[in-house]
Amino acid sequence: MTRQDSSEDYLEAILAIRSKRGFCRNVDIAERLDLSRPSVTKAVARLSNLSLVEVVDHDVRLTTAGERLAEETLAKHRFFERMLLDTGVDAEVASKEACRMEHCISADSFEKLSSHLKRTRMSAQ
Repeated sequence: MTRQDSSEDYLEAILAIRSKRGFCRNVDIAERLDLSRPSVTKAVARLSNLSLVEVVDHDVRLTTAGERLAEETLAKHRFFERMLLDTGVDAEVASKEACRMEHCISADSFEKLSSHLKRTRMSAQ
């Protein structure tokens, strides 16, 4: 896993946690990603230096750029997970593999693939 992959996973986790609870702490991220709290603290500091998150009173918040990247990553994850599930892949396997797939496709390629499949589905109906 590259540093970019890891950053996207953190941002996606923060987005999900904040959506569910309204706030996000390092311990929440550690639990969700099954990582140590010191590892999360270091990663959050790196994301803060990249202006993707800000921490206010222990609440980890996405910046506009961080939220955009988190939402793009989540959209890719959901897209690939749905494709895998639709072909009969086990749900747990589909989620894990979608997580890997979301990191290895460029935004341009993802947009073209997504648009192509939407057009294909529409013309098949």
